[in-house]
Amino acid sequence: MDENIRREDNLKRIEVKIAGMNYVLKTDEDEEYIMKIANYINKKMSEVVANEPQLSTSLSAMLTAFLVADEYFKHLLECDEKLSKIGVESEKYQKEVEEYKEKLKVAEEKILLQSQEIEKLNEIIQNLNQELEKTKQELEKTKKELDDFINAFDGDR
Repeated sequence: MDENIRREDNLKRIEVKIAGMNYVLKTDEDEEYIMKIANYINKKMSEVVANEPQLSTSLSAMLTAFLVADEYFKHLLECDEKLSKIGVESEKYQKEVEEYKEKLKVAEEKILLQSQEIEKLNEIIQNLNQELEKTKQELEKTKKELDDFINAFDGDR
């Protein structure tokens, strides 16, 4: 019981007017929100009374409640249909994401293999450059020896 008392202590009292009658509501909702609902109900009730002026207030209220409930359930149905459509699209996109993840994995594996191949080729290039440098040095040495030999031979003549 104490919990109910504490709960009621937190409730605001909001006065609304519907079909010319004042009502006081106890709620923890925002006043602007409550007024928006009351205005909507008042508008719907005014439409019912305008179309069926011979109805009593209670019958007008019941018909208004029925029409609002009808709108609510149609809206729920529309939301369910949209959610269902979104669910189907979500599944489609999830499959696409999985396909792209697989393609990415394959591409990453190819990149890894190609990177390893590039490293091997760079090693080969480095070894060939070292051999080329050695060959150049040997060529220079051989050329120098040949020039020395030619010079020695020309000097003997």
